[in-house]
Amino acid sequence: MSLRDRFRPAEPAAADPRAEARASQALSARRGRSAMPAPPSAGKSVTAVLKPLLKETGLGLNEMKRRWADIAGESFARATPEKLAAGVLTLKVPGALAPFLQTQTPLLIERLKVAGAKVKSIRIEQRTAAAPKATNVRPLKRALNPVEEAALAQALDPVGDPGLKSALMRLGRAVKQG
Repeated sequence: MSLRDRFRPAEPAAADPRAEARASQALSARRGRSAMPAPPSAGKSVTAVLKPLLKETGLGLNEMKRRWADIAGESFARATPEKLAAGVLTLKVPGALAPFLQTQTPLLIERLKVAGAKVKSIRIEQRTAAAPKATNVRPLKRALNPVEEAALAQALDPVGDPGLKSALMRLGRAVKQG
């Protein structure tokens, strides 16, 4: 055998008629799928680690502030939680409510424990009630006359959403005041 014959490409073998169909089927089954599975979610991993630890911490101060009226009840709703440290809850209480709340602290502690808070005792700070926050909405100087009101309502007829329509009406009244 000569060197030329040795490096000459071999004659292609007869192709299997079903091989093309099998290859096409195998490729279509894998199309669009990544070769490696996606990594697990970091949130799930962190949750699995932290969940047992968070059960021991109980209800936090922010959650307690958010749910205070539900947890404490109607009679204690005017008191506001200020600080929670080492099982001691500090409450800011208006002057008239402080003596009443002082006598009812065991009841309040039980309610807090039922809600999931780790409270051992309550410290009451008697303070004056804070002034209500000023809103950024100023009252109208004068009411619109019926003609102006009707024109404004007619201009806003195409608006379908009632909440948006109400807001636009208020804006229109304020602009007319201008």
